[in-house]
Amino acid sequence: MIERPSLVVFDLDHTLSRRDTFLQYLAGFLLRSPARILRCIGLPFAVAKFYLGFIDNGQLKESFLSAVLGGIQRQEVEVWTKQFVFQLVSHGLNEKALDVLRRHRQAGDFLVLMTASPDFYVLELGKVLGFEEIICTGTEYVAGRMSGRLAGANVRDMEKVRRLEDLRGRFQNHFITAYADDSSDMPLLRAVDRGILVNGSSRATALASEYGLSFCSWD
Repeated sequence: MIERPSLVVFDLDHTLSRRDTFLQYLAGFLLRSPARILRCIGLPFAVAKFYLGFIDNGQLKESFLSAVLGGIQRQEVEVWTKQFVFQLVSHGLNEKALDVLRRHRQAGDFLVLMTASPDFYVLELGKVLGFEEIICTGTEYVAGRMSGRLAGANVRDMEKVRRLEDLRGRFQNHFITAYADDSSDMPLLRAVDRGILVNGSSRATALASEYGLSFCSWD
C-alpha cells in the first residue's frame, strides 16, 4: 500500500500560541501609542453588541482594528509587527505545539497555518515558523494607512472549511490533519481526514467527543 503524502493545518490562537494574539498585538501597540487609548472608549459597547448578537465576529474585529490601528501608516504597523513577532516567538508560543510542528516538518509534511487572526502579523509569524502556506484574515489599507476594515472574509467557522476545500483541490492525494482549539473550529476538524482538538474548553471537548474527534492538551 502506497502511503499518502501528508498536509497538516495548524490554528494559531490557543493552539500554537498560549493566548489570543490579536488582543496581545493591539495591547502592545497601545502601550507604544497611549494617546490612542481614548479611541477605544466605545469598544465595550461593541463587545456587548457582539454577545447580544447584533454584530458578528468580523464586525467586532473591525471595531477593534478601527479603534486601535485606524489611520496608522503601513510602515509603523510593520515596525511593531517585527517586534511583536520576535516577542511572540521568544516567549508566547506553546513548547509542546512547537515540538509537534517540528516533528511534522522533519517528516516532510506540507505545513499550513490557518487562522482568523489578521495578516499584518500572521504572515510574518508564519514565515518565521516555516509554514509553506499561510491562510489568514486580510486587512485593508487605503493610501498606505490602515482603514480598520477587513479585506475579504473573516477566516473563521465555515470560511475555514471553504479554504480547506481549496487546499484539498490543490493537494488531492494528501492525507489532511488539522489541529485547532475552539468549538468554532469543529466544521474544519470534521472536514479533514484527522481532526485533533487541542487545549479545548469543556464545551469544545464535549463536541469533539460527540463527533468522534481526537482531543489532547498541550498545556
